Amino acid sequence: MKKQYMFSMIRVIGAITVGAVGTLALSSATPAQATSLKVGIVNFKTCFEGSKLGKQEQSRFEEIKKKLESTIEAKEKELNEMAPKFSDEYLDTLSPEAENELKGKYQKLAQELSGEQNQYYNMLNQANYQIVHTVSESVAAAAKKVAANKGLDLTLNEEVCFSHNPSFDVSKDVIVEMDAEFDKAEKPAEKK
Repeated sequence: MKKQYMFSMIRVIGAITVGAVGTLALSSATPAQATSLKVGIVNFKTCFEGSKLGKQEQSRFEEIKKKLESTIEAKEKELNEMAPKFSDEYLDTLSPEAENELKGKYQKLAQELSGEQNQYYNMLNQANYQIVHTVSESVAAAAKKVAANKGLDLTLNEEVCFSHNPSFDVSKDVIVEMDAEFDKAEKPAEKK
C-alpha cells in the first residue's frame, strides 16, 4: 500500500513537472522540428524497482518500517494484556484507588500508543518522500545522459503520456546509467 502511495506521489509531481516542460518544449518547436522530434519515454516505476538504488531505498524503507512497527507492537501487546483487567469481576476486587490507578495507566498507555502511531505514519511519510526524491533525482540525471547518448530531444515520464510507441521506452537504458552511477558511488565507500 505504501508503494502505491509512493508511486501516486511520483505521478502527481512528475505529471506537473514533465508536462509543463514537455508543453514548453513542443510549443517552442517549429512545425518542421516537431515532426522530427526524437522522444524517449521513461517508466519511473520500472526504474525504481529495477535499479540498484531503487532496491536499496526500498530495503531501507522496509527496515525503517519494521523498526517502527516493533515499537508499536510492543505497546499494543502491553495494552492488550491490560484490557482483561477491566472486567467487572476483576475491578470488584480492587480498591477505588487501585482501580483509578489501573484506569490511569491504561489511558496513559493508550495515549502513548496513539502518539507513537502518529509518529510512525509521519516518519514513514517523511522517509517515503526522501526516497522518492533521491530516486527521482537519479532517474532524471540518468535520463539526461541517455538522452544525450541517443540524441533525444525530449524525455518524458511515462505517467504523463496517454499512449506511446513502445520503441520510445528508454527505461532499461536509464536503469543501466543509474546502476553505473550507483556503483561509482559505492566504490569510494568500500575503500574507507
